[in-house]
Amino acid sequence: MRKLALLDKHLMASDFGGGGSVHVREVTKRLKEKFDIVYYPSSAVLNKSKDELIKQAKSLEGNGIRVHEGFYRVLEDSNRLRPSILSPHKLPQEVSRYYEPEADLLYEPDHTGFDVFFVGGKFPKYGFTMHEPIYYDQSLGYLARLIKFYGINPYTLKGFHTRFLYNEFIAKRISKNLLKKFWPTFVLGVSKAPFLESGLDGIVLRPGNAFDPELLTHRNRGKEDYMVFWSRLNQDKGIREVLEITRAVNRRRKAKLVVMGKFFDKYNESMFWRRVRDWGLEVEYLGFVEREKLHEVVSRAKVLLYPSHVDGFSLVVLEALALGTPVVAYDIPAITDVYGELKAMKIVKEFDVKGAAENAIGIMDMGENEVHDLMNEESMMNFLNLYSSWDRMASSIIRVIEQYI
Repeated sequence: MRKLALLDKHLMASDFGGGGSVHVREVTKRLKEKFDIVYYPSSAVLNKSKDELIKQAKSLEGNGIRVHEGFYRVLEDSNRLRPSILSPHKLPQEVSRYYEPEADLLYEPDHTGFDVFFVGGKFPKYGFTMHEPIYYDQSLGYLARLIKFYGINPYTLKGFHTRFLYNEFIAKRISKNLLKKFWPTFVLGVSKAPFLESGLDGIVLRPGNAFDPELLTHRNRGKEDYMVFWSRLNQDKGIREVLEITRAVNRRRKAKLVVMGKFFDKYNESMFWRRVRDWGLEVEYLGFVEREKLHEVVSRAKVLLYPSHVDGFSLVVLEALALGTPVVAYDIPAITDVYGELKAMKIVKEFDVKGAAENAIGIMDMGENEVHDLMNEESMMNFLNLYSSWDRMASSIIRVIEQYI
């Protein structure tokens, strides 16, 4: 069996890490059937304890994924390997010195840091998949958007300005320099969005993600009169605007919002609940729930509100559609590219709270049969058929890898 080197952080995590983590785990299962995997954990895993990492590495090896021996030497020296805020490429560069190539090609299934350039540069060939842009190339447009949706945290003093400066002077500058020095053999994207926003060229995967077909069994079981929002509960995903949309809906008709997920900081959490109280909204917060409960709640909702500003694909939207629930979302590149042709996707201009609310009301006022017809029309069923197989999704990656291995 041919060898394939795999660089990643998600496989070393024992907990759920979002859409990127799901993608990596599902794709790795399929890659393992085709290739002899040698796993190179990225430097990002070093925020975990040494004991936890050793335990996870042994678990992977017990499941047929060999962890490169250099990683165990990394762990021996982990006390002196520390990240740098101003030079975040230094730790990946240092960790890469422990790794030697044991295959002709290295692949990173979810590009999340600088490691792939330093480690991949040692291999004859390397490539990676972008789920979100490596950096945002259009500086002024990016800044304008950040000012509107990100704001400033008065307790940490972090905000749109620190995010923008990181993009300009760290992510963009360092990535462009490393790309020139270690140009990849191929770059894949889960949609057009990472390429449009970074200005890079590459191959768009179709399908770029998938859902578990078991979700389809939850469809068409009836709807209840509430809206749902689930994701990472932060500014990127529209945690502030989702309440503004809910408020606008409630000016016309009474509607409850059910929220699932984890708040990422205390400031936005306290602001969220202050607005709920001040605006007199009915919000039910379920926290981080088990998948079966999540599927039940989403499938029974009339509509998913998803005013996200940052996405490369959105498994949240894909799973909501699979569960039979219409979606209201902003017209960011990932949403328009993947979902733009679907009638059940009500897409409005970014920041158009009024338009989002009007579309949500239109869905909330639909009868049961109207929702059923919307979610079961031909183009929707063809779309779900395309995206209902991780085997199909992974095969598009395998085909690219096999061109170069």
